[in-house]
Amino acid sequence: MLELLFLLLPIAALYGWYMGQRSAKKDQESIQNKFSRDYVTGLNFLLSNQQEKAVDLFLSMLQKQESENQIATESQFEAELTLGNLFRSRGEVDRALRIHQALDSSPDYSIEQKLLAKQQLAKDFMAAGFYDRAENYYILLLDEPEFAVNSLSQLMEIYQKTKEWKKAINVSEKLLKIAPETDRIPLAHYYCEYAQAVKNEDQNAFLSLLEKALEHFPQCARASMMLGDYHLENQRFRTAADYYEKVLIQDSDYIGEVLDKIRTCYLTLKDLGGYEIFLIRANQVKHNAGVDLALTQLIEEKDGVSAAQSKLYQQVRQYPHLLTFHRFIHYQINEAEEGSGKESLILLHNMVGEQIKKGFKYRCLNCGYQSYRLNWYCPSCRQWEKIKPIHSIDTTI
Repeated sequence: MLELLFLLLPIAALYGWYMGQRSAKKDQESIQNKFSRDYVTGLNFLLSNQQEKAVDLFLSMLQKQESENQIATESQFEAELTLGNLFRSRGEVDRALRIHQALDSSPDYSIEQKLLAKQQLAKDFMAAGFYDRAENYYILLLDEPEFAVNSLSQLMEIYQKTKEWKKAINVSEKLLKIAPETDRIPLAHYYCEYAQAVKNEDQNAFLSLLEKALEHFPQCARASMMLGDYHLENQRFRTAADYYEKVLIQDSDYIGEVLDKIRTCYLTLKDLGGYEIFLIRANQVKHNAGVDLALTQLIEEKDGVSAAQSKLYQQVRQYPHLLTFHRFIHYQINEAEEGSGKESLILLHNMVGEQIKKGFKYRCLNCGYQSYRLNWYCPSCRQWEKIKPIHSIDTTI
């Protein structure tokens, strides 16, 4: 909706131009009135969510005005530009390209107007999937101050799509220099992606890139998780545990992703007391069903089933969740006497277990996209670090 309203601004300008010519010939007045009626009709279509009808009407209006030579020279460029944008918005990229290429090659327009045409050509090629052609146009626009920020942002998107992480890092850092308020999360993930790509070839570069990610965005849980994995693989258990535990402060939603690895580190270090302290601290930072289960397991190993069951009962009452409820039923089955009551508990346990297996494990907080595996980049809303483990954001049964 907003994009279409933006595209209609030149049409609104044309409308004002026509209404300003009321002192002209009488036959021009009928043109103005027809333009006014069509314009209002188009807006009504747009506001009533009939976007296809609105686009068709505005296309017809512009094409008719062009064919009858009713657009002044100073307004024709804006009309042509809008016409191309409307074609692109409805998927007719080939027609948009022809219009914008004609504007770019025409000797009748100024350098500033041709720069606008080049920007629209880049958008056309992006829409068509010709990223190399779009890249060329955006690179041409980098030296123009009024186009630099947008061009760098679009180049970031291109290099994301083509997985050229080194180029993505370069343009992202350039963007930060001229627009320091730019979100740093994408840059941190570019470093993580690049590190992942070079890990097997150059481990020093791998470590350096992840440290760069944390330098630009200290809250990057992904970088800490990758560093933790690296040190765990190399049996540096204390260092690995330190990196994993940073996740709790960086983004506690992801702590459930590394709990098993933290447990492995502490078991190897023969420090279950340190592991218990960490779990208690984790529950204080943000309640998490995964942490509840890990703490229950540890209490069972140290103090027995009864103590673990009592602790879990408190958690289920205060923070009901399918994961903890499923474990609680397991304890109830073990205590139940043989008979129909125990059979019912077993049936309920199996039903809850099946529900857990069928359910998605991750959900995007921005658009609601759901997945069975962790993706750092949401393919639906195209945002970084918005997909979170459901057990960390949903505590209800």
